[in-house]
Amino acid sequence: MRSSPPAILLPESLPYVQADVGVLSNGVALHSVCTGTQDVMRVSLVFEAGSRFQQHLLEARATLALMGEGTRRFSGAQVAENFDFLGASFEPHLDKDFAMLTVYSLARHLPEALDTLSDVVLHPTFPEAELRTYCTKHKQRLRIDKERVACVAREQLPALLYGRNHPYGAYADPEHYDALLREWLCEFHRSFFTANRCFIVATGKVGERERKVIGDFFEQIPQASANCLPDDVTLPEERPATSVAIEKSGAVQSALRVGRTLFGKQHPDFADMHVLSIILGGYFGSRLMANIREEKGYTYGIFASPVSFKHTGYLSIGAEVGKEFGRATLDEIGKELQRLCDEKIPDDELALAKSHLCGEIMRSLDGPWALAESLIEDLQYELPQRYAETLFDAVKNATPERLQQVAQKYLNPQSMTSVIVG
Repeated sequence: MRSSPPAILLPESLPYVQADVGVLSNGVALHSVCTGTQDVMRVSLVFEAGSRFQQHLLEARATLALMGEGTRRFSGAQVAENFDFLGASFEPHLDKDFAMLTVYSLARHLPEALDTLSDVVLHPTFPEAELRTYCTKHKQRLRIDKERVACVAREQLPALLYGRNHPYGAYADPEHYDALLREWLCEFHRSFFTANRCFIVATGKVGERERKVIGDFFEQIPQASANCLPDDVTLPEERPATSVAIEKSGAVQSALRVGRTLFGKQHPDFADMHVLSIILGGYFGSRLMANIREEKGYTYGIFASPVSFKHTGYLSIGAEVGKEFGRATLDEIGKELQRLCDEKIPDDELALAKSHLCGEIMRSLDGPWALAESLIEDLQYELPQRYAETLFDAVKNATPERLQQVAQKYLNPQSMTSVIVG
């Protein structure tokens, strides 16, 4: 019987597949990677059309959601039926900076799948009846979510860090659905779903034929209108740390979030901060889990992770705990943050964290769908080519001395904003 665990060995290098890059006649970049063994493809159109560009709360989300609910040629039901008949699937996704429309399809059915997708992208009609149905359904869903302490805590932390009126801190209330107008959605689509704000990523069985089919459909994406809003975002000055408690009658647990503004993935300290977040609360054996779950029994789970936007980012630590343990949990989080500042991380603990994070990076490149996500992320954040290799090497080379310096720079408990809801 083995009396000690095997040594942790990290790979020397990271396998990476370089994308082929072409440019359509309208200037849209097409990034493609031929990989995988099955006759399947993923095609993603990514637009810089996230919620931070909206002039009215919820209009970006509603625009993306309703693009597939009626087009010049198809009703919403027909759009769904077209994809289902082909065995294809259609997935829209929105975040603060980007809107993405993705289709998964057998390669042999790609022309038919893209025929429907192109109509969704180019010619949505935003039917008034569908908008009202959407608003009614999602207003009720949001009203239910607002009763959940975790939902309230999750939206409150960025609002405290950036300000509720800032695009990165804004959140909606159920009543905002009542104000949505079809004209807003039409204008948002016209302004932001344009060629100069778009790139395309295709992975799977992508050959010259498939690249030509993609180009034939999406070289029709129009250029931006002259009155399009600028892309720059003004970041507020860092706010002083604060602690907020929000009463929620009837709640059986309290949800808490702790964090501070940091930086995006382009920052030279990002890799070290990522390692620190793993050690703090990024996996089951992390310090917060060992302390607050295993030793104290305050929660079933607690996490720490860096949240990245295009122009900024923040640290988020979160958990749901028994109502009587909220303040004690905040105290323990502060102690763990201070320990990272005061003490060097032991070599064996650092080796385990590096192994976990290097495994995550390798998994992010495993298979055509994961590879697509990794490539899209690099393009969204304007990261250098082969960024995964750079991050992989930075994680492998992290030292206890360097990590302590970064912790002292960013993880002082006094710099953290906290919110408890419950």
